[in-house]
Amino acid sequence: MESIFMTIFTKTELRPGAYYDSIILMQLQRSLAKLPGVTDAGVVMGTPANKDLLKEGDLLP
Repeated sequence: MESIFMTIFTKTELRPGAYYDSIILMQLQRSLAKLPGVTDAGVVMGTPANKDLLKEGDLLP
């Protein structure tokens, strides 16, 4: 029986006062997802709704 181990790594970067257009965020997400070893990536603005989702997923520091 073969064991498969996956390491989950989360990087949270906060940039107070910054604004990025949704197209830029999607391009960044796509670029991150193409990096070796990355299976999924997400990039969001810090709207109240997004912050709630990140808190629910334990993704905020």
